[in-house]
Amino acid sequence: MKNGIIILTLLWMTLSVNAQTDSLEFDFARFIYLDSITITASRSGFDSEEFIEMVQADSSFYRAFRNLRFVNYTAENDIQFYDKKDQPAASYRSKTTQQVQQEAQLTCRTMRIESEQIEGKYYKKSRKPRYYTTKMYERLFFTKEKTCEASIDAPASEDEPDGKIAKYVAQLKKLIFQPGEKVDIPIIGNKTAIFDEKMAEYYDYSIESKIYKNGIDCYVFGLTVKPEYQSKKTDKTVVKFLETYFEKKTFQVIARNYRVAYYGALFDFDVTMNVELKKLEDNYFPEFISYDGFWKVPTQKLEKAKFTIQLESFEY
Repeated sequence: MKNGIIILTLLWMTLSVNAQTDSLEFDFARFIYLDSITITASRSGFDSEEFIEMVQADSSFYRAFRNLRFVNYTAENDIQFYDKKDQPAASYRSKTTQQVQQEAQLTCRTMRIESEQIEGKYYKKSRKPRYYTTKMYERLFFTKEKTCEASIDAPASEDEPDGKIAKYVAQLKKLIFQPGEKVDIPIIGNKTAIFDEKMAEYYDYSIESKIYKNGIDCYVFGLTVKPEYQSKKTDKTVVKFLETYFEKKTFQVIARNYRVAYYGALFDFDVTMNVELKKLEDNYFPEFISYDGFWKVPTQKLEKAKFTIQLESFEY
């Protein structure tokens, strides 16, 4: 059970992170491909080295997820599980609404299930999740009882519950909110440090200028594994693909796409996730999230799933 929770948390990586980071320890700029527009910007003052440091230190992506705790919104949930032969095994579809209200100095949230469709053996008896993926999904996006905390502008608490699993969780959350940070997890820890000099030889890095949805002008930090290191026999990496869109005007992260994978004796996983953010007044919120992949650890059944969650109707 413990291994399953650790690996699944690695695949989800959400809702808490220490935003502090060390500066780059070597001349990383020489590894980065710049497109012509970015090169022109560099001549006008854009510094690629400082930009990479900003990628590492960015907390805006984390903040967008935390903002969900303080607004009304609706969510369309669609989760599909598959067996070893890629045949449908179970599914869950629902529409949920979150409502918030102010109580003294706190913001309190509750959630209501508006509609629901369940197929296959999705739950155990007493509505207990059959899958670890379901358990994590509900932990992140379902509020099962009234929950209160400080306002959206208050500093976030980074306290984690006591226990060995919680310590793993705290480390694994860094992978998406702080790409490039080492994680204190056996076997894979050093392989997540994508900005370390030892890992740089395995990747192609880029900073490009692209137009995102709705005509948003962005700098895009990209990372891919070099072709000669993409086979399982020469596998030296965990982060296989990473693409982060920064709005040029604000340097706010507005989208992130990534793939993480590892094939080893103790566990296997291969997951692709895409996250899009939306701005409401001065704050950002996750608008769309997709997940596609599997994970497998000894003594536990393969969990292969796809899901999407569409969030909308944000309102203070």
